[in-house]
Amino acid sequence: MNPFVFGEVVEGFNFIDRKAEIKTLVRDIEDGQKIFLIAPRRYGKTSLLVKTTEKLKTRGVRVIYIDLYKTASLEQFTAALGKSMSEMRKLEFGEAVKFIKEFISGLRPQFSVNPDGSMSLGVDATPPQKEVFQMIENLLAYPQRFAKKENQRVVVMFDEFQEIADIGGEPLEKLMRAVIQKQRDVSYIFCGSKKTMMNEMASRKSRAFFGIGPITHLEKIQNEYFEKYMAGNFSKGNFDYSKEALRAIIRNAGEIPYYIQYLAHELWDMKAEDKKITAQDVEKAVGLIAKRNSPIYQMLWEGFPQTQKRLLQGLAADPKATIFSGSFITRFQMKSSALVKKSLSLLIKKEIIEKENDEYIFTDHWFSIWVRKYCS
Repeated sequence: MNPFVFGEVVEGFNFIDRKAEIKTLVRDIEDGQKIFLIAPRRYGKTSLLVKTTEKLKTRGVRVIYIDLYKTASLEQFTAALGKSMSEMRKLEFGEAVKFIKEFISGLRPQFSVNPDGSMSLGVDATPPQKEVFQMIENLLAYPQRFAKKENQRVVVMFDEFQEIADIGGEPLEKLMRAVIQKQRDVSYIFCGSKKTMMNEMASRKSRAFFGIGPITHLEKIQNEYFEKYMAGNFSKGNFDYSKEALRAIIRNAGEIPYYIQYLAHELWDMKAEDKKITAQDVEKAVGLIAKRNSPIYQMLWEGFPQTQKRLLQGLAADPKATIFSGSFITRFQMKSSALVKKSLSLLIKKEIIEKENDEYIFTDHWFSIWVRKYCS
């Protein structure tokens, strides 16, 4: 069985390093901090939250986890809060229904049981926003009441927290800040992958969450840990490989956990018969992945105006390029630095490009390779 896992939460042996990050998160949570955790997509932030949750539970901390990526309205957000708090208390189905109805009866909640035994919760009403906000305020106040009563620390984890801006906007942010800032026995992790939005929420003085707590940026895992991890897996499968091949996998995957796992998974399947992996095989596997995704990327590419296509060609060719320089503008026919700035802003807004340190990179690493291979 292929041991390389991607596209899902990784646990056990597949969870690599992050010991320092977990230690810091646990310490800050036990100190009652409200933490902004910012990580680009596919860096393994959700897996980090799961691993941190395991550690916290052994220390007697109660965990409430809410994935805002799954909530598309204020009402769904409210229901998700109630459901997550009932899960934290490990209530039986009947007790959970009663608990949730106590907070959100005005939404006319609809309950059902999933095949795996978990609860499915929908809402069947859209009351005035003022009423929904009151429900949210009551729900947000609950963890502090629980922590005091049970003499236990509680942590609330919001995954993809930047979505709160679309769910309820500035009024919801202000309401949440007003309730949360008073809670000494409850810690919070506001975790998000849209770096620009998350940084603005945490760092701009006009935003409600400015200064609420420390800001942590999740960095890439050191290459040596991935080399050791891949060597262990390939050795168990009796593969012949070189250190050069392992380093080629990491390099071609942009040193990003998701893509490293993806590429290693592809190589395992591709070389299942002769069980020998070389640096040339890595290059071939990258090409196969880009080709497999070609229909999706072709459709995406056709939707860009020519100026944005030329800027993407430039960034794919050299992510470290000085894109406002005269040589870049001339080479990729961008006409002016103002046009570069406008095109870049639109690509960031479309979530095709993001800024990492002083570089502008593709949010989808395989798309950058596809552009370089097929559009340059």
